[in-house]
Amino acid sequence: MSAQLHLAGRALRDPEALIRRYCGLAWEGGPPEVWAYRYYDCGDPTDLSRVLPVDVLRAAALHPGLSRSDLDFFVRHADELSDALVELPDIDLADADDATLEHIDALAAVAEPVGLSLLSKVVHPKRPALVPILDRAITDWYRPVTGRRGEAAWPSLIRALAGDLADHANRVALDGIRQRLADDLGGAAPSRLRCSDIAIWMQSER
Repeated sequence: MSAQLHLAGRALRDPEALIRRYCGLAWEGGPPEVWAYRYYDCGDPTDLSRVLPVDVLRAAALHPGLSRSDLDFFVRHADELSDALVELPDIDLADADDATLEHIDALAAVAEPVGLSLLSKVVHPKRPALVPILDRAITDWYRPVTGRRGEAAWPSLIRALAGDLADHANRVALDGIRQRLADDLGGAAPSRLRCSDIAIWMQSER
């Protein structure tokens, strides 16, 4: 039996197949496919403490239509973004204390000129186990829990995700999925948080 995930009180149907498909691996529904994994998730960030132009370009794999004002923001606010990153430890969201959760909350204020959807995609690879990606798929999936849409869901979404990732059954399932992914990818697998995000996003694409 394939691993099961229960996120926001609902079961995801065969999350491992969804994640494998996104990562370009063979899956039970067909041959390997190309999604954004190779462009967004592969490779380590060059600097964990600063947002560089390459980090913004990486985010474009998930966030098409970057404007000139978006590009301008990441240059002009480089120091502010660096200060925000310093406050975010390289830990799992499931293990984050209240102070760390509040620092993640505070990204909303930093992101105001460009929006959390874009900023979260730029920052996530810097803290892939800690900072969620904010997109419509995940806010819609968690709406029965948060009661909110869009950026208004950010604080409650973070805490709901943290609770789900801390759940023992989910952790065991995700660790098993990640181990099999690592074997087949020939390297590190996406974090538990990213695997959950991928599964939800791919479920929404069905």
